Amino acid sequence: MPTALKEAQPTGRVLTGRMVLAILLGFFAVVIGVNVLMARLASQTFRGVTNSHAYTDGLAYNKEIEAAHAQDALGWQVKGAVARIAPGRSRITVTQADADGRATADLQVNMQFQYLVDRSKDKELTLTMEKPGLYTGEIDIDAGHWGLALRASRNGQIVFQSRNTIEINDRAP
Repeated sequence: MPTALKEAQPTGRVLTGRMVLAILLGFFAVVIGVNVLMARLASQTFRGVTNSHAYTDGLAYNKEIEAAHAQDALGWQVKGAVARIAPGRSRITVTQADADGRATADLQVNMQFQYLVDRSKDKELTLTMEKPGLYTGEIDIDAGHWGLALRASRNGQIVFQSRNTIEINDRAP
């Protein structure tokens, strides 16, 4: 016995072409909005490339290796100390002696404090020779983790360099 199918009556809202278009446009608007927000936040918190000459620096790396071998052959003993003399102010002391323990008098000693998070806070300091082998200086510098590049040069030629990471804090020892 054949039965006649009853036509289903729509319940609720009918899905129309305009409604599908509105849902699709709404979805892509949310995705694009989140992408724009994330890109904006990312560009505000990261300043970008920290080394704009990476390729040429890479080519010069062999010369740095040769200079490091020449520096090691000198046998110099260089020691540095950072002492907090007031909140925000530090005294830097560097001692230098050659392989025989004699101090060198004709050096120009420079230091660069590199703030590891924001290179715009980097600071330079030229130390003063108190006596042969003893170089000192004072600098206004915030507490935190710093990269420290020390360069000793003679007649404009770098004869010793060192890179370290230090922590400066205002807490009592």
